[in-house]
Amino acid sequence: MFMRKLVVKAVALSIFGLGMLLPSLQAAKTNVLYKDQVAVIMYHHVDDDAKSAGTITTKLFEDQLTYLKNKGYQFITLQQFRDYMQGAKVPHNAVLVTFDDGYESFYVNAYPILKHMRIPAVNFVITGDLENPLASYIPSLSKDEIVEMTTDTNFIDAQCHSNSFHYKLPDGSAALLGRIVTDDKKETEEQYKQRVLGDTQACVAKLGELYPGPIDAYAYPFGFYDNKTIDYIGQGGMKYAFTIVPEMATRDEDPMQIPRINAGNSAVTPEVLDSSIMRRIVAPAPSSQEVPLADTMNQLGGKAAAAADGTVTIQYQSGQWTGTANANKLTARAGGKTITLQKPLVLKNNKVFIALKDLETVIGAQIVYNPTVQSFSVRQTPAAKK
Repeated sequence: MFMRKLVVKAVALSIFGLGMLLPSLQAAKTNVLYKDQVAVIMYHHVDDDAKSAGTITTKLFEDQLTYLKNKGYQFITLQQFRDYMQGAKVPHNAVLVTFDDGYESFYVNAYPILKHMRIPAVNFVITGDLENPLASYIPSLSKDEIVEMTTDTNFIDAQCHSNSFHYKLPDGSAALLGRIVTDDKKETEEQYKQRVLGDTQACVAKLGELYPGPIDAYAYPFGFYDNKTIDYIGQGGMKYAFTIVPEMATRDEDPMQIPRINAGNSAVTPEVLDSSIMRRIVAPAPSSQEVPLADTMNQLGGKAAAAADGTVTIQYQSGQWTGTANANKLTARAGGKTITLQKPLVLKNNKVFIALKDLETVIGAQIVYNPTVQSFSVRQTPAAKK
């Protein structure tokens, strides 16, 4: 009966919600700051008295959202984000608001602002705290508060931040990532797998009792994860997982490693948040584009030089390669492995140029262009597996 009432209420709200979201679906044709990407912004605690690196005041929170809204940013729901990752269009200047930890301050301080401004948000909840929300060091959301927010609107979501993994093990590793040691015996890989699977499934089950929406998104506790973590929470029902890597989100990326830009620090003024987003806009360049090798490597944090005899050297992190201008071969100094370029290195006006796709092959990473700062950068978030 409880679930039936929730479903009926959700259906009744759908008409209201569709009308409310039409402005974001009809993306403004003017003031296009970026398109076909999403700025996922991250918060934790909104409180006027607490002081911490993850806390901002109610006024700053409202000022940030107001500033972004007035500048033409368009706030989207988690469902719109899911649809985008599956190939649907997204409004220009799209922003997804996320919160970690499921603090009660979200209900008390953030939710009234979000509801008044009709801005969607998702809170990643530690479901183990639901049974006794006031027992936490910082009070947590209750079941009733989650039910109220997710049924009185259709644009507030609650998703997983684990059931009980928001702590560190004695060796300092995150509970999600580390291995538990009992009586000097480390848990086996199968035990670890079952622990992660069980925790994830518990989170899904507990949130699934509160509202009928899909529970398939996860925020990694402390931002720590690895390939096994990704695999096991995926087996537990997760299709989207959010990191703390500060980049823009695009559908070309691994949906289990979605980046987010931190907005929940008292030093992040509305102008700083706007600048943070603008500095991370990505505009993938055509693979055939040729770029000046030395200048581009400097922007990427590496080095490149051409000697008078035409010898070209490239250095990036621990790798070094040598080649010759007007040739299409580069040889690694360590091991002597040869890379065959799609296009030869070209000498123009005393500068060596390389095809951008070839440079990506050399350094082993995706390179993107930011039109705001007019420079190239290495993408930290891995591409989606094809």
